[in-house]
Amino acid sequence: MGLDKSNAVKVTNGDFNTISNLLNEGKTVLAALELGPKVQESLKKGKMSDDFALIELKEKKEHAGTCACGKDANVLVYLWR
Repeated sequence: MGLDKSNAVKVTNGDFNTISNLLNEGKTVLAALELGPKVQESLKKGKMSDDFALIELKEKKEHAGTCACGKDANVLVYLWR
């Protein structure tokens, strides 16, 4: 569908099954992630390395939630397809 920041669904518990389902429905997801090397590279490219989704940084934020990797999330990103 495309990036729709005004109607993004927030997922901060690291549940990529939920994120994937929302993306499959054409929704934009505001996800909490840990800003590690993979996420940094994805943000530079504008898409996740496995073509899971397009990605854009919303903000750096301590204690934003839990990343899928289990670490404390420190960024919020928009994901969409």
